[in-house]
Amino acid sequence: MEKLEPLKKAFGDHYNQLELVEADLLNKESMFKAIEGADFVVHTASPFTIAQPKDENELIKPAVDGTMAAVEAAFQNKVKRIVITSSVAAIMVNKDPKVTHFTPESWSDTTIPQCTPYNKSKTLAEKCAWDFQKAHANDDHKMEIVTINPGFVLGPNLNKCQFASGDVVKQIMSGDLPFPHMSMGCVDVRDVAQAHLQAILVPEAVNQRFILVGEVPWFLDLATALRAKWGKTYPKIAKKTIPYCVLCLVALFDSEAAAIKPFWGLQQSFDTSKTTSVLGIKFRDVKQATVDMSVTLIETGYIPDNRKK
Repeated sequence: MEKLEPLKKAFGDHYNQLELVEADLLNKESMFKAIEGADFVVHTASPFTIAQPKDENELIKPAVDGTMAAVEAAFQNKVKRIVITSSVAAIMVNKDPKVTHFTPESWSDTTIPQCTPYNKSKTLAEKCAWDFQKAHANDDHKMEIVTINPGFVLGPNLNKCQFASGDVVKQIMSGDLPFPHMSMGCVDVRDVAQAHLQAILVPEAVNQRFILVGEVPWFLDLATALRAKWGKTYPKIAKKTIPYCVLCLVALFDSEAAAIKPFWGLQQSFDTSKTTSVLGIKFRDVKQATVDMSVTLIETGYIPDNRKK
């Protein structure tokens, strides 16, 4: 029941109008039954962790199999359009780290070491969906696909369950996260939600990928925004990045640090022109989204409330 509390908060008086069904991403039969009778499907579930798993299939299998279960179920039930939450992780991993501009036509290279299990899971899952559509191009039913590719998602949070972006903001607030000199494409969760809705409503969105990145701040920019809000209450928020030599040393025995090393000091950029022109998204400020997120994390008990001290 704890997982349903955010839905109750989000939908308020309209919660009773929701029809909830049980489904398992790794159980195709349950997915087929859940989607039965639907005109549109939005598939958003896929595991995301900051720490690298010992076995990459912990992320790849549910991402790929879950996406395919949703796609196949949608196709069998003659759903008109399925919207799939992919990620910039499926776009931005290139063998040349100096390639820092990415478009909806960019794809991550799953064959290189820089492609983490999460990057690989999102890339393979999205490609499987497009490949399925291509394989059924000559069938009577023409199912439309739209993928939404968000960056690091920030903004107000309603749940108490553990999630990766919540952990990052929590670590910033507690001073437990050392900052590399690295930029990161970010987006407000409210923009992501609106994009999914527009992907259903806008006919011109058919069979396209949409990058959801409002800004590309440096890690330290997010900390600076949080310190401006909470500096006295959470005094451990970082004020500077770690030295490059420290990252190099840690990278010798830490896979996460090794994956970050090639991106040190690189400013990434993303082509979101289709997102604004086709879906009509006007991106919110991601630094404010970070602050808004911190407020809700404190209110839900995700972060200890130092205001009471």
